[in-house]
Amino acid sequence: MKRTGNEVGCWSRRDLLKFAALAWAAPVLSQARGRGGQRGQGQAAQPKGTELVLLGTQGGPGVSANRTQASSVVIVDGRPYLVDCGYGAIKSLVQAGLTLGNISDVFITHLHDDHTADIAALIALKWTASQNPGAATVYGPYGTAAMVDAAIAFSKANVTIRMIDEGRTVDPKTIFHGHDMNAPKITEVFKDDRVTVQAVENTHFPDRAKAKMDYRSFSYRFNTATRSIVFSGDTTYSENLIELARGADLFVCEVLGTAGGQNANGRGAAADTNNNTESVARHVRETHSTPEMVGKMAAAAKVKTVVLTHQVGGGRGGNNDPLTADLKKVFSGEVIVGADQMRI
Repeated sequence: MKRTGNEVGCWSRRDLLKFAALAWAAPVLSQARGRGGQRGQGQAAQPKGTELVLLGTQGGPGVSANRTQASSVVIVDGRPYLVDCGYGAIKSLVQAGLTLGNISDVFITHLHDDHTADIAALIALKWTASQNPGAATVYGPYGTAAMVDAAIAFSKANVTIRMIDEGRTVDPKTIFHGHDMNAPKITEVFKDDRVTVQAVENTHFPDRAKAKMDYRSFSYRFNTATRSIVFSGDTTYSENLIELARGADLFVCEVLGTAGGQNANGRGAAADTNNNTESVARHVRETHSTPEMVGKMAAAAKVKTVVLTHQVGGGRGGNNDPLTADLKKVFSGEVIVGADQMRI
C-alpha cells in the first residue's frame, strides 16, 4: 500500500478521525439504548412490573475478588432506583445490563464506606459517559450532601481537563446533588409516578454514639403498584423497622451469621474484654442482626419473603446454614439467601 504524508501507518487521517468519532459516540449511543430510544424505531418496550436486583451482598468493608459490597437496584417499569453504592457497585450495575445514564435517584442507608465507596465513581463516570449525562440526586441521612460535594470536588481536575480539551459544557455541580433527610419516625422521603419511598431510623448506631454525632442510619420501603420492598440497611433488632416492613412482599435484610458472630471480627476481639470499650468487635456484635433477630423481625412484620444480604458468615441456605437455620425456627415464610446479580 502506498503511503503519503497524510497517512499514519496504514491508517489515513480521515480513517483515524472516523474511528475517533465512533469511539466518542459509543458511550452516548449506549446510554440512548439504555433509555429505550423513541417509539416506533424498533426498540423493545420497557418491561412492566417491579424487580429487585442484588448488585452486592457482601457484608462489611473488606475487599473481595469475587463479591461486591452493599448495593441493590429496584427497577419499576424499566426505571432503576439504586439503594446503597458500596465498592464494586458500578461494575456490578453494568454487569446487570443497566447504564449509568439511567441512574437518577440513589438512596443511601448510612455513610459507612461499604455502602458509599462507589458514589465518587458513579458521579465521575456518569458525567464522563455522555455530553448530556442527566441529573442525579443522592438521598440519605445527615452528611449525604457533604459527601456528594466531596465526590464532585474529587473529580475537579478530570472535569477541568475534559471541559478544556473535549469541549464539554455541563458543570457537575449543576446536575449532581445530595439531599440530607431526617426520619426519626416513618417518613415519606420520595415520590414520583412509579414509586413512593419511605424511610425511618433503625438501630445500627447505638444511642451512646448518636449522642456524640449527627449521623444516622436508615431503613427504606419502596411501594409500587405491584410490590413492596423493604431494605433494612445495617441494623440490629429494630421496632421502627418492623413497623416499616408491615406486610411487605420482600424484606431485604442484613445478617450476621453464626460464624461471624462467634468470630466477632477476631482482629478486635482480644481487646474487647471491657464491655465499655468501643471496638470493631463490639460494633459488629451489638449493631447487626443475627439470623434469629432477622426471623423475629420478619415474623412480627408478617412479611412474605426474606432476602438475606450484607452477609457475614454462612453459605447457601441449607438446613444447617448459619444464615438460615435459626431464622427458620421463628419465621415460616420463604427465605432467600441473596447472591450478587440475583434477580427477584
